Amino acid sequence: MQSEKEKRKRADSTIKECQDKLRQAEREKEYALTHQKKVEIPVEKPVLYERCRNCDRRAHQRAKKRYDHQRNGLEKKYKAKDVGFDVMLVVLWWYAIVATVFAAIRSKAAKSDFIIFMGTIWKMICWFGKWIVMAGQYVAHIGDRIPNEMAAVTVHWLLLIIGVAGFAGGTGTFLVIIGKKVIKMYQENCWDVVSIAVVVTSVAMVVYFGDWIKDVIRLNLMVILLLVQAVYVRIRVYVRGCKRARGYY
Repeated sequence: MQSEKEKRKRADSTIKECQDKLRQAEREKEYALTHQKKVEIPVEKPVLYERCRNCDRRAHQRAKKRYDHQRNGLEKKYKAKDVGFDVMLVVLWWYAIVATVFAAIRSKAAKSDFIIFMGTIWKMICWFGKWIVMAGQYVAHIGDRIPNEMAAVTVHWLLLIIGVAGFAGGTGTFLVIIGKKVIKMYQENCWDVVSIAVVVTSVAMVVYFGDWIKDVIRLNLMVILLLVQAVYVRIRVYVRGCKRARGYY
């Protein structure tokens, strides 16, 4: 009995010691968690192809040379194909334009309307030239009021030349300014392959279907062609303006 009691006492004391050690360990753990310090240790990150003293870069240099050689070869092939594509495109457009012009020459409706259109433009130019001469003569009559006949003739011709040159120069300058604005607007909005396709297609339709168009619309085919181009340019300018307003350009 006494030996069993002693064994129990020893076991209880051992259990208490273990429990005390466990509680001590838990307190130390909590203290370590609450009072630990974070220390940042700098770590060097390897950089790709970074020059160093102990590495051999010959493999990298050989790979770089192969890459540069392949890249140059691909660039040359791309440029050659690009040039070939441009040449083929120019040849196709040239064939379409020449075929359309020859067809227009053979078309009676297109040829007659073209002659009438150009004749009308020439008549307008002649009428405008006569109007400029008449305006210069009207200005030149101011010199006829001079009593001296010699001075009157000299001033008359000077005023005539100055008046005609002034009116012609002013009209020419106005037409040049308008033409530059139209060309600039066309280049900014319609200078692409689509515009060439529209021009060639519209000319081809006017040439090949001119007789049928004349039966429906009693207008000169050249005037119809110009109206189609004006409507197309207006649509392109409107679409470009909408895209620019929405931030696409």
